[in-house]
Amino acid sequence: MAKKIRNRLLEFLTDKERKEGRRIRQSEVAKAINVSPSTIGGWLQQETGRVDENVLIGLCEYFGCKIEDLIYISDEDTPTT
Repeated sequence: MAKKIRNRLLEFLTDKERKEGRRIRQSEVAKAINVSPSTIGGWLQQETGRVDENVLIGLCEYFGCKIEDLIYISDEDTPTT
């Protein structure tokens, strides 16, 4: 079975929005970690063919999490939530 890198960005974003009681735009996250909004959009759509160190570090700092909390490896044809 093929493996694929997946992320929990949507879960972290949803949780942060709930805690702060506001909507957080992709552009806000992108600006905070110094990447393009399309990079964040790709992560939200699970379209991360390459994982850059600066993106991982930035997202972990923004959400206050560890890398292993943010990304994981799954079977490609097994959807996860």
